[in-house]
Amino acid sequence: MSGRLWSVRLHGLLDGATRAVWGLLCLVWLPITAQAQERREREPNSVYAERRAKLAAQVDGPIVLWGFTGREEISQTYIFEQEENFYYLTGHNEEGAGLIILPSGQKRDTANIPSETLFLPAKNSQKEKWNGVRMSPTDPGIEARTGFATVKSFDSDFRIAVENLAKTFPSFYTILPYQKELGGYPHEKAVVEWLQLAAPQAKLKDIRAQIGALRQVKSPGEIAFLKEAIGLTLDSHLEAMKLMHPGLYEYQVAAKMVEVHAWGGSEAEGYAPIVGAGPNSTALHYDKLSRKIEDGDIVVLDVAAQYAGYSADITRTIPANGKYTARQREIYDIVLGAQNAALAALKPGMDFCSKGDKNVHKVAYNYINSHGKDLHGKALGIYFIHGLGHHIGLNVHDAGDHCTPFQPGMVITIEPGIYIPEENLGVRIEDDVLLAESGYKLLSERLPRDPDAIEKIMSEGTSARERGEKGAARGNISSNETSADIVDIRSLIEKYAKSVDAADTTLAAEVWLDSPDVSFIHPLGHEHGFEQIKQNVYTRLMGETFSERKLSVHDVSIHVFGDAARAEFYWDFAAKFGKNGSPFTTHGRETQLYQREQGRWRLVHVHYSGMPATGELQGF
Repeated sequence: MSGRLWSVRLHGLLDGATRAVWGLLCLVWLPITAQAQERREREPNSVYAERRAKLAAQVDGPIVLWGFTGREEISQTYIFEQEENFYYLTGHNEEGAGLIILPSGQKRDTANIPSETLFLPAKNSQKEKWNGVRMSPTDPGIEARTGFATVKSFDSDFRIAVENLAKTFPSFYTILPYQKELGGYPHEKAVVEWLQLAAPQAKLKDIRAQIGALRQVKSPGEIAFLKEAIGLTLDSHLEAMKLMHPGLYEYQVAAKMVEVHAWGGSEAEGYAPIVGAGPNSTALHYDKLSRKIEDGDIVVLDVAAQYAGYSADITRTIPANGKYTARQREIYDIVLGAQNAALAALKPGMDFCSKGDKNVHKVAYNYINSHGKDLHGKALGIYFIHGLGHHIGLNVHDAGDHCTPFQPGMVITIEPGIYIPEENLGVRIEDDVLLAESGYKLLSERLPRDPDAIEKIMSEGTSARERGEKGAARGNISSNETSADIVDIRSLIEKYAKSVDAADTTLAAEVWLDSPDVSFIHPLGHEHGFEQIKQNVYTRLMGETFSERKLSVHDVSIHVFGDAARAEFYWDFAAKFGKNGSPFTTHGRETQLYQREQGRWRLVHVHYSGMPATGELQGF
């Protein structure tokens, strides 16, 4: 379940004259409105080209698409984010672009026309002074950067290209508007109206379903991005569990979760955060976040990160005071049982459809309806008021028909819920699932669903918070200093992980104290001094043994004691051996000691523990 707020960029377009006036005002008064969302990574150009080729093989006329223009709204807070289908086919995340793809295998007079063309806005140095550098068709090497052999000017060449193609092709494909709000109707309507003027004789056909069918099955790159988004989301939920206590406001919990996402590299949330306490737990897309959380409240946390444009969607329901009441536990256990029943039935060939006997929604509904009662003795099925799940991807409610059988490579949510307004009691448990050849993989497995495990995490959070409050009361350290120190050390841990990934001794030097006193304990030996650590750990082990490395850190705990600090966390390490490219994965627990010198924190000691036993050349 998500609380995505559909941007007002989709809710209306100004007429031409008004738009021109507002455009001038924007240049004068609103210099930051066209800022583009900085996506952390993208897939290789070859992946986008392959998608375009698959689409070209399915049509008998040109495909004509626009990206968003960057003029969808004029708010100071607006940050441009590309239209999803356009991004899926191009990987281009800047304003004002167009795309034409010709059908493959057509025997028409198109010998001198490129099979695909990307159209970009002309270079505008004056506008770039305000909004930063943008790609243009005249940039050196623009073809290699974009993956298109032909890149032309949207302003001067796009309409001419459409008009010329209309002389040869009787039909064009584009995305025809939904007759409902959530389809991006105003943008799609504007493109259709423009095409009808540029090619008045052409018949327009809808390409939405074909693109949607491609988007349902994720590429390896898309799955990797989703895993990143899910990992950050799990981190934020764990932080929320540790933080949660009566007296907080819903918006404070959401703010902490958003902070965790941002520190981890998320460029945005996948949707507007939902933190609903007490009566607000029964509102599916509650977004006010204004309630003060009270003792005895149940709290629904539906908050998720976006990474590289791909959105997770995770929900947990936790007790405000760290202990479920008997009734809260009863309803929670029913929802958890329904989710487990649906997961047990989940495999390729099943679906979300309301018809037939392969419907996982029916499995969850039947479980809920046969377990427990409301206060009036009625079955609880009537309180399961939404679908069981949906696809995730570039949109948190990604392309995917509910009645399409599940296939390997699809990534979906499984999210049963019970919402009883009369009892101020709403429970939803939502996880992200990758369909495999013979079953599924629970991508969000690291975040506990068991209520006992959740209560344990919350109890540990309460104990840590109380220890910190007692320390502050004794005057050991101010809470403001502690908070700032923790932020600094988290940043160093992030750099530490990146230095391992890249075997980068320069970056490592920004983290480690350059001293013969620093130490590094791991199964291959006890390294003394930063120079020895650089040679043995970074250069030889990381740089020479492995050709690729990825160190992922989670469940970080930091304790500050004056000018000393201890950080503890768990990690996952994935690599490939340089000799033969064979994969290697392991995991463990790490303790780090930091020292503050001249106001700056530096790493002085690392100790690994809790690692699995490894054979020769299999250790880290």
